Amino acid sequence: MKRQDLINEISEQLESFSTHEIPLRGLDTPDKITTLAAQILDSKRRIEYVEAIGRNKISPLRGNPHSDIFDPLRAAWLHVYEGNVDEACWLIFLSTHFGKHLKYGWQLCADIYGGLGGDVWTWEKVVAEVDTFHAWYEGCYRQMLADGQKRRFGNHRKYESLKPDSKRPLPRIISSYVAWVGNVGSHEARFAEAKAASSSQEEYFDILYRSMRAVLSFGRAGRFDFLTMLIKFCIIDAKPGTLYLNGATGPLDGANLLFYGEARNAANYKVLDDLLARLSAFMDMGLLEMQILEDALCNWQKSPSRHVYFGG
Repeated sequence: MKRQDLINEISEQLESFSTHEIPLRGLDTPDKITTLAAQILDSKRRIEYVEAIGRNKISPLRGNPHSDIFDPLRAAWLHVYEGNVDEACWLIFLSTHFGKHLKYGWQLCADIYGGLGGDVWTWEKVVAEVDTFHAWYEGCYRQMLADGQKRRFGNHRKYESLKPDSKRPLPRIISSYVAWVGNVGSHEARFAEAKAASSSQEEYFDILYRSMRAVLSFGRAGRFDFLTMLIKFCIIDAKPGTLYLNGATGPLDGANLLFYGEARNAANYKVLDDLLARLSAFMDMGLLEMQILEDALCNWQKSPSRHVYFGG
C-alpha cells in the first residue's frame, strides 16, 4: 500500500475514535489529523526497521567495533543468531545509552565498546573486570580529548556527559547496569525472574521497567527504549501496557495536546495513560503500539500542522 493510502487509513481511524469514543480536541483541523497520522506511520516504520535488519544477511564486520561499518544493532542480531543473548543485550544497552548521532553515527558507542582501538569490552570482560573498566575509562577520556575525533551522544541522550567527574559518569552507569543484571551476569536469568513474578506481558514489562530504576542515568525514556528494543529482538516476551507518562516531556505534551488541545494542560498523567491505552486498543497497531504512540506524539507536538520527519 502506498504511503498516502496508509496515512489516509490512519487518519480515518483517528477521526472515528474522536467521533465515537473520546473527542480528540487537538485534531481540530485536517492538517493536524494527517500530520499525526504521518508521524504514526513514521514510528511504525522505525520499529519495523529494527526487525527488518534482523531478517537480512549481516556482515560480520557489523559486529567489529574497530570497523568503519560497525553497527551495535546489527551486531546484536549477529549474537542473537549465535545464541549469545548476554552480548546482544549488552550491545542493545550500549546503543540505547549512547544513541546514534545524526552526523557521527555510532562512533562513540564503537570507541567505548571497542576499547578505543584496544581490547573489546565484551559483556564477559565487563562483568569480570568492572573495576578495571573504571581505571581504563580515566585514560580513555583523556585520549578522546586529545585525538581530535568527533564523538557525540544521540539526540535522545544529548544531556549525557563523558566527563569522569560528572554527576552520572560512565563507569558508574556501567557498574549499576551490571549490578541490575545480577551476580551471575546472566540476562536470561534476570528476565526469567521477572517473568516468573508476572501474570501477563504487560506486568512482565512493568516489573522490568520499575526494576531498572537501579540503573544510573536510565530514566523513563531510557528504560522504555531499552526494554522495547529487547522486544523487537524477541529477547523478552513482554508488552508495554502504558506510555509511562510520569516524568515525560514531549510525549506528555503531545498527549495533552491531542486530548485537550493544549500542550501544557495539567491533566493527571494517569488519566492520559488510560486515554492513550483506549486509543491504542482502538487502532490495534500491534505489540509495540504504545511505543508507536509515544514516539509519534513526541514528534507531532513539535509541529502539529506540518509533517517534519524526525530520524534521530
